[in-house]
Amino acid sequence: MMKQLTCEMCGSTDLIKQDGVFVCETCGTKYSVEEAKKMMVEGTVEVAGTVKIDDSAKIANYYTIAESACDAGNQKEAENYCNKVIEIEPNNYKAWLLKGRAAGLQSTLDNIRLEESISYFCKAVDNAPEDQVKEVRKLARNEFSRVAFALIELCCDAYSENGSSDIEYKILDIVMPFVMYSRPDSYTECSYLECDLPFMELGEDEERDIEIGDIMSDMASEIFSATRCARWRTDSFSTGGVSLLCRAIDIGLDKKDGYREIISLLRNDKLRLRHIPTSQSYAYVIKDIVEYQKKLREIDPSYTEDFEDSQQTSNQQTGNQQTNSGCYVATAVYGSYDCPQVWTLRRFRDYTLAKTWHGRLFIKTYYAISPTLVKWFGHTEWFKKMWKDKLDCMVANLNSVGVENTPYEDKEW
Repeated sequence: MMKQLTCEMCGSTDLIKQDGVFVCETCGTKYSVEEAKKMMVEGTVEVAGTVKIDDSAKIANYYTIAESACDAGNQKEAENYCNKVIEIEPNNYKAWLLKGRAAGLQSTLDNIRLEESISYFCKAVDNAPEDQVKEVRKLARNEFSRVAFALIELCCDAYSENGSSDIEYKILDIVMPFVMYSRPDSYTECSYLECDLPFMELGEDEERDIEIGDIMSDMASEIFSATRCARWRTDSFSTGGVSLLCRAIDIGLDKKDGYREIISLLRNDKLRLRHIPTSQSYAYVIKDIVEYQKKLREIDPSYTEDFEDSQQTSNQQTGNQQTNSGCYVATAVYGSYDCPQVWTLRRFRDYTLAKTWHGRLFIKTYYAISPTLVKWFGHTEWFKKMWKDKLDCMVANLNSVGVENTPYEDKEW
């Protein structure tokens, strides 16, 4: 009984006779009639020379599985199948692109795989066919932008809860390549990254991507929201928050919103340093507030709010009683002069209390007493807890009757 004709290279039994020889349809190995007969009788035959095995079907199958896994959120499986493709075809730029995305999206707060993801995108560009380099560079930018936005969301969610300086640095690491993209002159600011970002540098004939511009705007909004939440929920100083907001402005945050929030952050610092007004730190905070107020006035002439401590100092020097617009107790309780609760109370003061003689008397009495109360007790937890429930209830009632809790500039009365 003769043996079945089996390819000695790949083990396939799918051989056909074509042009006087037997051809393996799986790997393409060719056998003469004599060799085929010998294989069927003896089971083996020597094959001389180099045989090229066509793995295109296998590569396509692995890549399809990787894409499906990535779309389904199984990034680890997607990365594994990209590795299978790369093992067979190391210069497959599509596999490198997909691997960069899959690796980046597996990041956690404890293991941000940013630089690893960047290195894979660089591999994709390096292995792109010469006539497709420009297109692959664009694909790498877009893929990296999507990964970066996902990481910004991850980090900002955590930062809004605890205002951690460690997370600030992670956010800055992620956002700096986009600062470089929007401001080519800032490339040196990214020098702390251990890997280069050639695909983020636009060539002379390359235009900015609209999609990346939209992603950068979304990143800026995420950072803005996170810094505001962190300001309301934490007692940390503003240094990191100001840096984040400056970078957010670089990538598309509205300057008016950014500068207003920076001023609010700095005012929080001023509040925390109120017990040592002669300190160098306090002086720096005042200087920074004035600087950002000037920047805000340059783009928004309608902004007229002055740093209240300047007026306080002047009044103290002349012996006058200060009656400016600061909501001392509410600011101490909520941690900021610019937050929804204090905006509500300031509107109530200006548009309700200030309209009647007894309302104005209450305001003057409040400003005569509250600065001293806050100076002595504003930093204590019992003081904040004692007032918070009362103020929360008052704010909720005011909001329910139509008093808005949106950004507000004090009214002169």
